[in-house]
Amino acid sequence: MDDKLKKKVLIGVPLALVALVLIYFFAIFPRAGLLGLEKGYVEVTIDKEGKADFKVTDKKPKGWVTLKEVSPFAANAIVVSEDWAFYNHNGYDPNQIKEAVNEALEGERTRGASTISQQVIKNVFLTPEKTLTRKLKEIMYSTYMEKNVSKEKILETYLNIAEFAPGVYGIKAAAKHYFNKAPKKLSPKEGAFLAMLLPSPKRYSQSFREKKMTDFAKNSVDNILEKMVVAKYLPKEDLVKAKKSHFNWEKEAKKEAKAKTTFKKRSRKSRRGGPTGAGEKINYRVDSDLMLEENPDFDDDAINEDLDGIKAEFNVQ
Repeated sequence: MDDKLKKKVLIGVPLALVALVLIYFFAIFPRAGLLGLEKGYVEVTIDKEGKADFKVTDKKPKGWVTLKEVSPFAANAIVVSEDWAFYNHNGYDPNQIKEAVNEALEGERTRGASTISQQVIKNVFLTPEKTLTRKLKEIMYSTYMEKNVSKEKILETYLNIAEFAPGVYGIKAAAKHYFNKAPKKLSPKEGAFLAMLLPSPKRYSQSFREKKMTDFAKNSVDNILEKMVVAKYLPKEDLVKAKKSHFNWEKEAKKEAKAKTTFKKRSRKSRRGGPTGAGEKINYRVDSDLMLEENPDFDDDAINEDLDGIKAEFNVQ
């Protein structure tokens, strides 16, 4: 084989492989679905096994909320927690991917390195399998989506399809489940709590199940609030107040604990003989006017007289 032929082969083979890869990806490319996101919605259905299915639709699902119907504190808490550079990247974050690769090479637990856009793509258009092929699709599709769908619509979609608890999808259902309120009324700390849940809702919702914040949850929520201040999503002067605030279920748990303690104290006093002291007899005052005679005379007309009195008193005429 002469040098010219070798050169053609060396150039031609890689180009052919790239062409095959592009043909493969675009052959299964969900172009219509991706373009439909800008003016459409994603319907989430859950089967009997609890597995969620996502479908792009023109009809607005019952639990869907627009970005305007969500507290800015909650939406921005999720942004700084899940994808700090969301408003600056084009679908994927090279810095996050680089850090993830370095952590993997060093033997550390690797991060997902997925942007909010990539998570929308993975949930709606791909399978959860952890393969290089899926990751490449994720990046390609999210890049295309970013060029055709606004950032606001991508974030709105993510907020409506994210899982916040087993079987609880979307921020409207999450706000109701955890705080019994509309997503528009979520406070900064409540938004930070929901953001904290997203990597692993089942594991990180332990605080809610036990009605008491774990050290991990408290530190994570405080960290998200601090990031919100840095990103200027939360005024610095509101940070301390937000950290010190308590969730409604924390307050309810404290009330229940206090009520139980009070009940136990009263029960112990009762067993000891009450406030008069153990073993002491309580002498009740006897009112002679309330005592019945041993043989009272029965008046046959007494009942009729009493009834007549009642009728007179309640006469509406």
